[in-house]
Formats: sequence, structure tokens, C-alpha cells
Amino acid sequence: MNVGILGATGAVGQKFIRLLAQHPWFTITALGASERSAGKPYAEAVNWIEDVPYPIK
Repeated sequence: MNVGILGATGAVGQKFIRLLAQHPWFTITALGASERSAGKPYAEAVNWIEDVPYPIK
């Protein structure tokens, strides 16, 4: 199932990304964030705070 995550650069959004990135039923197909992040690749827009490396390439 394709999923999108709103607030992807925030703490809760990062938690969802971490939990869903390797999930067998879901594929992350869209990320949404604030205007500050518009046009930036996710790696540049996020200040990753999870205790594992971010799983998006």
C-alpha cells in the first residue's frame, strides 16, 4: 500500500518514516513538510533526530 507522510521533517514524521520504511505492507511514496522545506531534497530539509540512520535514499 502506498503511503504519504505529512510533517515528515518533524519528530513524529521521522518516527513514521523509521517505522514504515522497512514495513512489508507499505511503500512511502510522498513526504510533506512546511514551506521551509519546499524544493529541498529530504536529506537537506531534515534534522534527523532518530537514533538510527535515516532510511530514505
